Amino acid sequence: MQRTLALLLAFACTALLLLREQRRFVLATRPGDSAALEAYCGAPPQGSEGNLTADGLKLVGVLVTIRHGDRSSIHSLPNTNTTARWVCRPVGSEQKQAAAQVAVVGLDGSPLYRPLLPRTLPGRHGDCAPGQLTPRGFAQHVALGRHLGRSFAPLLREAAAERRANSSRVGVYVRSTDYTRTQMSAAAFLYGLLPPTLRPPLAPPTRIHTCADEAAEVMHGVGLAASSKVGSEDGGGETERQGACALAGSLARAQQAAWRGGDGARDALGGLFGEEARAMPPTHVADALHSLSCHGMPRPCSQGGCVSAALAASFGRMGDSAYCAWCGNFGSSRSSRAISGKSSGDQGDLW
Repeated sequence: MQRTLALLLAFACTALLLLREQRRFVLATRPGDSAALEAYCGAPPQGSEGNLTADGLKLVGVLVTIRHGDRSSIHSLPNTNTTARWVCRPVGSEQKQAAAQVAVVGLDGSPLYRPLLPRTLPGRHGDCAPGQLTPRGFAQHVALGRHLGRSFAPLLREAAAERRANSSRVGVYVRSTDYTRTQMSAAAFLYGLLPPTLRPPLAPPTRIHTCADEAAEVMHGVGLAASSKVGSEDGGGETERQGACALAGSLARAQQAAWRGGDGARDALGGLFGEEARAMPPTHVADALHSLSCHGMPRPCSQGGCVSAALAASFGRMGDSAYCAWCGNFGSSRSSRAISGKSSGDQGDLW
């Protein structure tokens, strides 16, 4: 059997990973639970990957699916009396090296120009634009790459040897969505993962494959999708777009409309920041709040007061519940019945 390294890195915001993040957010926002917050924001890479427990087995390939690292918030609450700041520039030397050791290409292998380094707000002295990888996020993926690099060192050495014997062999395949934060997360992970024999100057830059046509990006799904590209670039916020399947999009809208909950928390938020804040999806509120927590920033305040730890935790739970209703069990049996009265299995067949 030919020994190859099939290492696929898929950096995408899947529903399962988002759900996991929301559950961790609930833990991280419990009043006084600093240990849970640290576990969420700075958990060290650990595990026993690569250990085979049965005789006669040989590891010949690895598939790794990972989300991006820590980022600046995409959403923010209106009518606050403070402005949150995440500093993205100047970037460190390691981040520059990591960006220089990869090349972003289309799915057909054609070169694509992507700057990789985080985008900043105009005139804000290096402050991150919305949804940009922070230095903490870069360090998280370097650390994770080094952890897995130690775990899979024999496989990586084989890949390097095969590359030396046949320069046309790729060995490592990387796939990412077309956002700066995901591509730079991939670059950071590779910087930690790959030995010098698989990185420049001893090897060509590792290619990160991406789909430049966001509407055709299968990693976003085929129904409704959140897009971080406002205009032609990411870093300007987030919009909702329709995917390739109109039926999936209409069902997703109906599922969102069928979810109810948290009126008391919404009222409390509206009392602080107005009706616009009250109408925000709970997942957007959770993003605006949990992005602050990992950087030690205070929760948002208005003239009427500040978001309490209990209110922040409520929106974490609401975000978790909303994702369960929208995504769990092919859209959740409850929301599926609310749409058409069909069973969840029947509704799931339409996705």
